[in-house]
Amino acid sequence: MEVKKMMVHVCVFMMAGYVNSQIATQSDLDQIASGLDVKVDMVENLDDGSRHLFKVTFNNKAPKSLTGVNWKIYFFSFFIVESKHILSEDGLYTKPEGYTLPNVNLKVMHENGCLYSMTPTTGFKELPQNGTREITFYAANWAVSKTDIPPNWYISADGLNARVIDSTKEGFVGEFTSAKQWKRKKEDKYDPYSPMSRYQRYKTTNTNVQIKMVIPTPKEITNLDTSKLLNITGKVTIVHSGLDNEASFLTDKYNFDSSATASANGVNIYLSINSTILSAEGYSLTVNPSAKTVTIYGMTNAGVLYGVQSLLSLLSHGLSIPQMEIRDEPRFEFRGMFIDVARNFVSKNVLEKLMDSMAMYKLNKLHLHLADDEGWRIEINGLQELTQVGSKRCHSDTEDLCLIPQLGSGPDDTTSGSGFYSIQEYKDILSYAKKRHIEVIPEIDTPGHARAAIIAMEARYRKYSTSNMNDAEKYRLVDPDNESKFLSVQYFKDNAVNPCIESTYVFIEKVVSELKAMHTDAGHPLNIYHFGGDEVAKTAWVNSTKCDQLNLNFSGDAASIRNELKNYFTQRVANITFTHGLNMAGWEDGFNAGDGMPFDISMYQNQHIYSNAWDNVWEWGEARRAYNYANAGYKVIMSHATHLYFDHPYEPDPEERGLYWAPRFTDSDKSFRFLPDNLYENIDVTRMGVPLSKSDVCGANEKKCPALQKPENIAGMQGHLWSETILSEDNFYYMIFPRLLALAERAWHKASWESVTDKTKRTMEMNNDWDSFASTLGTKELNRLDSMGINYRVPPPGGSLDGDEIKPNTAFPGLSVEYSTDSQTWKSGTIPYTGSPVYLRTKSADGKRTSRVVQFSPITSSAQLIQMSFTTVILCSVFLYIFLLKH
Repeated sequence: MEVKKMMVHVCVFMMAGYVNSQIATQSDLDQIASGLDVKVDMVENLDDGSRHLFKVTFNNKAPKSLTGVNWKIYFFSFFIVESKHILSEDGLYTKPEGYTLPNVNLKVMHENGCLYSMTPTTGFKELPQNGTREITFYAANWAVSKTDIPPNWYISADGLNARVIDSTKEGFVGEFTSAKQWKRKKEDKYDPYSPMSRYQRYKTTNTNVQIKMVIPTPKEITNLDTSKLLNITGKVTIVHSGLDNEASFLTDKYNFDSSATASANGVNIYLSINSTILSAEGYSLTVNPSAKTVTIYGMTNAGVLYGVQSLLSLLSHGLSIPQMEIRDEPRFEFRGMFIDVARNFVSKNVLEKLMDSMAMYKLNKLHLHLADDEGWRIEINGLQELTQVGSKRCHSDTEDLCLIPQLGSGPDDTTSGSGFYSIQEYKDILSYAKKRHIEVIPEIDTPGHARAAIIAMEARYRKYSTSNMNDAEKYRLVDPDNESKFLSVQYFKDNAVNPCIESTYVFIEKVVSELKAMHTDAGHPLNIYHFGGDEVAKTAWVNSTKCDQLNLNFSGDAASIRNELKNYFTQRVANITFTHGLNMAGWEDGFNAGDGMPFDISMYQNQHIYSNAWDNVWEWGEARRAYNYANAGYKVIMSHATHLYFDHPYEPDPEERGLYWAPRFTDSDKSFRFLPDNLYENIDVTRMGVPLSKSDVCGANEKKCPALQKPENIAGMQGHLWSETILSEDNFYYMIFPRLLALAERAWHKASWESVTDKTKRTMEMNNDWDSFASTLGTKELNRLDSMGINYRVPPPGGSLDGDEIKPNTAFPGLSVEYSTDSQTWKSGTIPYTGSPVYLRTKSADGKRTSRVVQFSPITSSAQLIQMSFTTVILCSVFLYIFLLKH
């Protein structure tokens, strides 16, 4: 889950320099910010994966020199910069004195999280107008993507307003042109796809691809007769009683009437509740052309809505639909989408558009990650500091007014790093969700990942400490005498609330109460409170005076102490939620007792305890938790990072946005192929792409892969968008869509191939089903997303050389491909190849957008390189054979 965030590199840097004069005025600083040209090149990743080398080039195009001792330039890194020098030997903290880069007299310092600074030492030389300076430094691990270097570096000077360096807003990261740049280590098997290798991935041998009538695929379609059509035109009446909400999804799109009585002439669409439908969300849909009727039954209003959505899907083919009967019900009760709005915020309107698509594809849970280290996003009545301070990121020495910048948010609160939902906006979100039968699950991440709340409550403490100490300490989240040193997986020094002070639970009680009140007011009762619980640093509380006073008789090492305190914490939070009549949820490591097993569920009084099982990086050995937790009585939500984390890139390409801490990439095809009922059959490769067998992971007699004994405790599955690299609305849609459709397909529909035990046969049937699914997206579903204004990712095309022509293909057949010989003028049709570079791009279904441009050159394609290598070996062998014969 969040270990993921460890995998990226470039958070915030400060650089400071000085000579004899100072940056004295705001005008001076503004000129430097607008004129300093910064370029960043990722030079190489070391073969052992321990470090990567950056080169930063400063070209001063400002009308004045960059000089003085009073300025700093800030930038961001996902990994510890100069870790050999900045990180303590035990790895528990970063050295406050920083590290001076040799020969350039700049001191690098880790501020917090992914924010760094460089400050000048005495020998720093000014950078004159038109002067250029290069610096190099190492950061831990690797960088293989342009989004590993976040934008919006900024410059500050004493007493002046900090300013973004304009050149770093976009396009300041150099190209990745060698394997040393795009491979994380020598072991890494991944290369960027060429058009020819992509062509092979897209290619199908299926000659009988069937377009799906509805996505997600219904459980059963019978009595289908495409020769008998019902034309839903002219006078159309939706006949129902008390189903105005569900009927509105038809009347909002089409000019249909709505009435309690049928029309004597014209087409009638009947909506009704029918108790003979056995599944709470199940429905039946019957198209009867001879009677000129469509009949939709559901056991509940939700079931009726899903029947309406299937009808809308049929109508998207055209207003003439064939005779048929659909009997349908969901595979899982929990079909969710997780959205992290804490790292980077998105507006209420964006969430509403997301919910429109979720309802269209029958997803019913919206898990909102409302608080983390980098931001607090929900207004809480009576705790205004949470939004006054915790919802904003800006340049600050004291953090009295905002959190320090992270993740490329820059020095002010105008970017996606800042924002929150007011009480009314959150109620609006809940009302919108209720209409679409979507349950909203709020998450306030604790006890780790809580820095935004901690900083906000410390600001509150300082505000009241001089006038009313009781008020000041009422919601405080830290033990001031805690001398523990730690770094979280995202390198925060102070992000864990203290579980040993009563004010922590007063705070949680307050937040839960206010969230429950908002849900009640919106007519959308709160059912599940998600407390987070993940990734608490091992040593966060080892030297806490307050924890010593609990007399819990700690035994063992730091990790054992942490787990004992997390056990105590989860019980206290569970008690709070129980008194409010709520179920509780948390990430799997929030309940982790060690050795892959959870805390004893009998400690909790709640009716259900939900756990998101996310950590299935196969070589790490924790995939077992999902089934261990289900067997122990937890309701498990399959949230596995290898298939369901949509913050990962679509391809192993430096141009693709996203983190890659679990798999190197996850495309729609991979999400589609997830086997939620047979977890260990998903075992495929290591993070580096090295093939893995089931025995590699599970060991002899599958001892490391416990069997699922209580399948009834698999509640469902969920897709996830963590937002470290999501800096805009377009980024948001790009990363979620079209992967969300593959998620919906697996969450609602269990394909017949999932039960096939022979892997070869299963793969063949899976491939055929994918071909149908992909073609349905290309010919129908992506058009529907276009009409909603959802800018899904348009995948780059493949291409294969056939004589003197390039034959293109796409991930989603039905999309068209354009070509150009100069990347300026674009054409459709037959693509000639003369040996010169040809540029290709895929068009969106509505033709208004395109994929990123890729260059076709068979000489540089991986397929051709393989052929060339093979040919070289053969020729060398022949020459050697001839030589040996002669001698």
